Amino acid sequence: MDQLIRFFLEYSDYYVQQLTTDNIEIFQQLYEQCTDFIQLTYGHPPSSTVACEDFEDVPQGKTTQDLYILGLFNPDNILVGVIEAVRHYPDNKTWWIGLMMLNPKQRRKGIGSAFYQAFEQWVFTQGGSKISLFVIKANLAGLQFWQKMGFKITREIQPRQFGNKTHEGYVVSRIQHQT
Repeated sequence: MDQLIRFFLEYSDYYVQQLTTDNIEIFQQLYEQCTDFIQLTYGHPPSSTVACEDFEDVPQGKTTQDLYILGLFNPDNILVGVIEAVRHYPDNKTWWIGLMMLNPKQRRKGIGSAFYQAFEQWVFTQGGSKISLFVIKANLAGLQFWQKMGFKITREIQPRQFGNKTHEGYVVSRIQHQT
């Protein structure tokens, strides 16, 4: 992995830092705080090993060197959010977000938007020009969030199995606009 990444959210004491396997315990705690999201997506609570598994879960053809798990920390140095992304997937200009999760107490305060925007700015400085992700149809609030961030639906995905649930969904993307 490259040197650890760290940057601050604009106009905030919150900061983003790359997580490592040394952070599994606090990452697992965040998963357990976000049970609503996990239940919606998978139909069961988070497993006791999900945070550990995330450090190894990469798409075919990619390595863990392409995986970035970026944690959002509040001014008290407590992990309150995560973005997991894979660089150069599915092509060399795209970064794929596999997960964005925010502690429920931090939602609807603009923190998630600021977190994503700081991430996006960082990705574009790394040479990425497109960010894509999958949103399940059942997560209407998630779809609305991504559309507010400027994402457009690029295609619809037929039903797929996620844990105990089957979901249809959308691939949404945002392309960097040249100025």
